[in-house]
Amino acid sequence: MMPSLSPGERLLIYGIGNVGRQDDGLGVRFVEHLERLGPPAHVTLEANYQLAPEDALQLADHDVVLFVDATVAPDAPAPYVIAPVLPASEISFSSHALSMGSLLALCTRLYGRAPRAYAMALPAYSFEVNAELSEGARGNLEQAMRDAWPACAGTGQEDASTGRHRIAR
Repeated sequence: MMPSLSPGERLLIYGIGNVGRQDDGLGVRFVEHLERLGPPAHVTLEANYQLAPEDALQLADHDVVLFVDATVAPDAPAPYVIAPVLPASEISFSSHALSMGSLLALCTRLYGRAPRAYAMALPAYSFEVNAELSEGARGNLEQAMRDAWPACAGTGQEDASTGRHRIAR
């Protein structure tokens, strides 16, 4: 299920991936599609090849973040899966690429807070250089967009018990 938003909350959708490597660019393509639709004022869109320490400031300015990325996990269900992301201090080889959890931990350390975070993993199948999305990845992306847009636009169903917008899968 898509993350829910309370009235007034700010959502950051962060697409991750390399569009020059076919299905690896699913996260970036997701954000590009939302840009064409014109997101509402409470939604910020960002896309990049990878997460970096500099992204912590943007995370700190939002209440909820949805990271969108391709996955090659063999057990990943199509068209996508959404899971919570928790802060996680990790030692890494490079400070130029961070995991989602490490970025949340850095955000908390630097700014005293981090948004609620979720990862949307879209199954990816092909990684040829400069090729279009594979048929399977395109189908996954299209379904994810149909499900995500009502929640982003605030047109999903509102749960009367919480006042949060949600859409059912």
